[in-house]
Amino acid sequence: MKRSKDTAASWLVVASVTVVYFIQQGLVKSLGVLLPDIKEQFSTYTWVVGWSISYVSGWGCVLGLASNQLINNSLGRPSLIVCGITATIGLLICASAPNPLTLLLGLSFFGYFMLHCIIAAGAVPDYFDTHFDTAVAIYCCGTGLGITVMPILTQTLRDIYGWRGTLVLLGGLCAHSIPCGALINVDAHEQEVTETMPFLSVSARDKAPAKPGCCKSFTNTLSGLTDSSLLTNIHFVTQILIPSFVIGYTFTGWQIYTVSYAVSNGASIREASIVATSGGIGLTAIRIILPILHKLLTYKQLIYLGSFLSAMSLILITQFVNFEMMVAMSVWYGISYGILGAEMYIAIKKVTDESKYFSGVAWYSLFEGAGSISSGFITGWLFDMTGSFTASFTILGVISLITVVSFGLEEIWIGIKRKHGRILR
Repeated sequence: MKRSKDTAASWLVVASVTVVYFIQQGLVKSLGVLLPDIKEQFSTYTWVVGWSISYVSGWGCVLGLASNQLINNSLGRPSLIVCGITATIGLLICASAPNPLTLLLGLSFFGYFMLHCIIAAGAVPDYFDTHFDTAVAIYCCGTGLGITVMPILTQTLRDIYGWRGTLVLLGGLCAHSIPCGALINVDAHEQEVTETMPFLSVSARDKAPAKPGCCKSFTNTLSGLTDSSLLTNIHFVTQILIPSFVIGYTFTGWQIYTVSYAVSNGASIREASIVATSGGIGLTAIRIILPILHKLLTYKQLIYLGSFLSAMSLILITQFVNFEMMVAMSVWYGISYGILGAEMYIAIKKVTDESKYFSGVAWYSLFEGAGSISSGFITGWLFDMTGSFTASFTILGVISLITVVSFGLEEIWIGIKRKHGRILR
């Protein structure tokens, strides 16, 4: 049965998704605040702890490939609840971890929260049509609020209860995602399957050989988990996949290492937390006015703007060591991510149809996760090697410009096709 869209119930779902994003982004930022304590506790390298935290996003994003299959089997709401419970247990394991391996195990459990976010965000098109862009802007505000509130709150709790006690309390916060997930009813999308090859659509089954090789079998299975035809869509590759890796890489580097960067430049832990919080303020502010910007600029123009702001803020922050300028650059970066993080979901809707939206979100999350894992290791490793975050953050800024190059190449491709009289999608 077709669900009515743009109703009062739709906005209740948006409120639930907003809380989910608040918790997810806030908790990852909190782990970044606790990074120096965890590093000292286990007497390890910065990149080890940083990579472990980025692993949360990467592992969760890989799990996101299963979101489409879960939805089509009417397991959307149960999956949201189970993911919330699993993530909560993961934080409690982290709180009692006696060594880095146990910490990594707990973070692996917490990674299921990313699957929670993917399913929740993917459900929004089922509830909205006319006001979809506004709904995206609203629930993406949860990211900014989480980054704004959680660093200071985490620092305060750390001063009182220590990092282990803080993780226990953060686990309690994570548990609030369970009732939020129960409020979101995700519709299964119609899809033809066969009894003998349940992972394949009819078209995919007809093309598959009787005895596929190992690589072909993997491809066919992956096609069942999510729509791999999107990988041959030039618009999807240039507008979604490449930018998603870039956004994952740059945002994770900023999210995890901002506090450590500020501390390395002489800021106190509390001042460093304020630097991190200021980024959330910029992020929230821009998303409040994002519906107005949508009337003035296209989503492509906003992505261009966000990419340039990201590059400039990450490069310029390495030139300042005083507290005020670090806060200003953090606000600047928050504004850039506030634009990019929201516009990517709108871009997915523009280059896919409704039946492929979940698959688009899953692919976006997978490539974003790959960028996150890469950044967690490389950014921390460069600091351990050089003793400074200058090279790390400069690289983050340069990588931000890859999105601009990707969109530019698409425009060149479109121009070539038009010149030859081809009909574009």
